[in-house]
Amino acid sequence: MAKTYGPLIWLQLGSTPVVIVSSADAAREIMKTHDIIFSNRPFTSVLDRIFYGSKDVVFSPYGEHWRMMKSICVLHLLSSKQGGFGKDIWVSAHGTPDCKGHNTFFVGNYFPSFTWMDRLSGLLREADEIFKESDDLFEGVIEEHVNKKDFGIKGHDLVDILLEIQKDKSTGFELERYMIKAIILVTFI
Repeated sequence: MAKTYGPLIWLQLGSTPVVIVSSADAAREIMKTHDIIFSNRPFTSVLDRIFYGSKDVVFSPYGEHWRMMKSICVLHLLSSKQGGFGKDIWVSAHGTPDCKGHNTFFVGNYFPSFTWMDRLSGLLREADEIFKESDDLFEGVIEEHVNKKDFGIKGHDLVDILLEIQKDKSTGFELERYMIKAIILVTFI
């Protein structure tokens, strides 16, 4: 399509405008002059349900909350040796890792007046069930770390770091429990 229409293509997907950039030079220019506009992710009802009201570092709108979450992830988590954490959580909950996944088209994200179709098809209920299952799993993981001595857990991992940050009031940012779960979820995925 880029050969026919050029490096920038504008599409209207329902009520959502989409710009497709197929050239590195065009992408560089856009990010240089309009980076804040393009740094936000589009709002979707399903991601908002699953990712704690879009309060994680991936789907949170650009702003102070996003900057603080990014800072926590970059300074405390990505600089640490936390590899394998997501796999450990999955194995403790389900046995062996399973990478099954599928993409689902949610009509309401592109045609808001047709959100009822997502409800009727059961997709929103399924998203709520996925959220509940993962929230329960992460709540259990956090509780195990809060009560490490009772569970015989040794070592220092991502959850321990997040709980330490939560206790540290010097940052001026209150890391709430659901935010800890959101970071764990993003790290897990």
